[in-house]
Amino acid sequence: MTVPNCPDCRQIIPADEINVAKDLAYCRSCNAAHSLSGLIESSHDLGPKLDLERPPSGAWYRRDPLAGVIIGATHRTWGAAAGYLAIALLGNGIVSVFVLIALSGTLRHLGVVLPGWFPAPKMDGEDIGVGELIFLWIFLTPFIVVGTGMILGFLSSIIGRTEVRVLGTTGRAFVGVGPLGWSRRFPISAVKAVVVSSKDWRDSEGAVQNKTQIEVQLSDGESVKFGSMLSDSRQRFLAGALRKDLL
Repeated sequence: MTVPNCPDCRQIIPADEINVAKDLAYCRSCNAAHSLSGLIESSHDLGPKLDLERPPSGAWYRRDPLAGVIIGATHRTWGAAAGYLAIALLGNGIVSVFVLIALSGTLRHLGVVLPGWFPAPKMDGEDIGVGELIFLWIFLTPFIVVGTGMILGFLSSIIGRTEVRVLGTTGRAFVGVGPLGWSRRFPISAVKAVVVSSKDWRDSEGAVQNKTQIEVQLSDGESVKFGSMLSDSRQRFLAGALRKDLL
């Protein structure tokens, strides 16, 4: 079994302080108990002989005098992009017809003059009433949301990225496309461990799916999680590089 280290004092936790059945590892120096599985996962080699100067394809590690350390990777996966594109074209192509009809009826009720090529806002040969328009928009909303998600998924699979910037005493994780996306800051002094975690979940059809992501674990018990859209090699490079820089 891999010998775990205490994330606080970094000392080795001896075997007689480990309870595998209860998933506990006790550090006597810190008088603190930790999750054994979490420590083992944290101590795994995230990339044999990790070379920051030679990242895997699609990943990068840069040091900038102004921006600090920049560690990141692209989400680019052509297979996923093709899947998202096919679903987006098929689904949005059908939904767009009804969206145009709903939009046409809404604008017509607002007194906006529409060009001749715009779909006529009619149902059973009659103009769509306000109540019918409201129902149509409510009915179309989930399809619009799903279609938008497919478009965003396609863009992320082509030009999306996951990136962590370390500058001074602060780190910032970013996931998105261009300048648009999700970001979260965290204090570097609070970082206890950087691990690649794995979690099983069931999709809408009941099939078991597995999700792996990078977790920057903080001393207050919180975690900054990201990287689930990265390939395994890029994910492990980012985690290994972050471990070298943050711990």
